[in-house]
Amino acid sequence: IQAIRNVASDPEKYNEVHSYVRKQLDIEETLSKRLKKLSAKNFEDLLHPVFQEDEIILIVVGGVLGAVAGVLQTRVTFSGSNSRIKGIVVLASSLIA
Repeated sequence: IQAIRNVASDPEKYNEVHSYVRKQLDIEETLSKRLKKLSAKNFEDLLHPVFQEDEIILIVVGGVLGAVAGVLQTRVTFSGSNSRIKGIVVLASSLIA
């Protein structure tokens, strides 16, 4: 087993072995064909574990960016004179719609 690890870890030293295995297994073509055969749902199920560990980070960053955008939008929209009237009009129109 150690010999296999040595060969696998040093492709330059064992170039002939790597070339032979690459040619015989044709991993790139095999993966390409099999991935194309997957349905969208199966492909998503295949990739989900890869992104699962970073999923919480994406959710938190999205929430923070959304909150910042909301605060900025509120400041820009309801700043200046008549800001109370603007706020009441927006609130009333959202209740009616």
